[in-house]
Amino acid sequence: MISIIIPCYNSIAYIGRCLDSISAQTYSDLQVVCVDDGSTDGTAELLQEYAHRDKRFEVLLNSVNSGISAARNRGLAAARGEWVMFVDSDDWTDVETCEKALSLATAHKADMVMWCYTRELGANSNPKIFYPEGRVWEEDIRCLQRRIFGPYGEELRHPEDLDSWGTVWGKLYRRKLIEAGSPLRFVDNREVGTAEDVVFNIDYTQRIHKAVYVPQPWYHYRKTMESYTNRRRDGLVVKWDKLFDTMEHRISQYNLDPDFTEALRNRMAIGVLGLGITELRGAESWWAGRKAIGSILHRDRQSNALREMKLEYMPLHWRIFYYAARHKLSFTVTMMLTAINRIISNTDDSSQEALQSGAPS
Repeated sequence: MISIIIPCYNSIAYIGRCLDSISAQTYSDLQVVCVDDGSTDGTAELLQEYAHRDKRFEVLLNSVNSGISAARNRGLAAARGEWVMFVDSDDWTDVETCEKALSLATAHKADMVMWCYTRELGANSNPKIFYPEGRVWEEDIRCLQRRIFGPYGEELRHPEDLDSWGTVWGKLYRRKLIEAGSPLRFVDNREVGTAEDVVFNIDYTQRIHKAVYVPQPWYHYRKTMESYTNRRRDGLVVKWDKLFDTMEHRISQYNLDPDFTEALRNRMAIGVLGLGITELRGAESWWAGRKAIGSILHRDRQSNALREMKLEYMPLHWRIFYYAARHKLSFTVTMMLTAINRIISNTDDSSQEALQSGAPS
């Protein structure tokens, strides 16, 4: 059995397609755990309609909105399947996803299966292929774990791919490894701001022996301004300090190699983009935004990370941006962020993805 966990919050406009894609799976031995996180728009009622029609669907109701981490954790506590998948309520998945993923896990005796996704923005569909060829990690499983921490070396050529490997959707997990010993749970996204799924995957890959990747976009990631990743996050600078502290603790806790530290520093440096746009959007004026961005550039954590990031690997446009950030050219950085922010409002390009992955999560 595969337990599919779907956290839901005010998703009435999109969740029907998500649930239909699950109920139509060609692999039928499913437990579908829908956690309504205090919705006020009729989402809970629609979930209960699906549960009434299909006994594989179970609905858990949170009386108040507790955040996506808490919703996923409640779903994990209710999961009974040998395998676990996560699907977000405004997304959907190909109907053969479960069957194909489970077949790969069985054939390779793997603990984790990973696949790609298609970015869905209105009528536009843009497949996101992380790497063009399939891959198996076994003896080199730490290479996968390190990539989830952040980019290293030539991986900096694509800073927009920061968290492509780090999402919990687009993966199949072996539940006994999640629950072994001290059960794995999501850190509170309200405390770390974003990338709670990255931390979960760091912890999970510490426990596994084999992972399989296929370059197939079976998952469909709907990009809307109402998506969780698009919501304004107050105090993101401080929250990311907590996130980075958590990830640094994992490096020490798991006794990981120095390249993990460099990868994490690169995550911190790339994240100046997301922090800057967040501050710019929340500022009362452009000049107030410039001042806030200047403060970020002078913080020790970001300043040190920018100084040590190897810009020579990056494409020219990113090299210019991060060069300006490294040298604390707040006017130039703010001008570039203003332009990027305008692009983000109208397109689903690499700049938008970099913002949402924590460059998003």
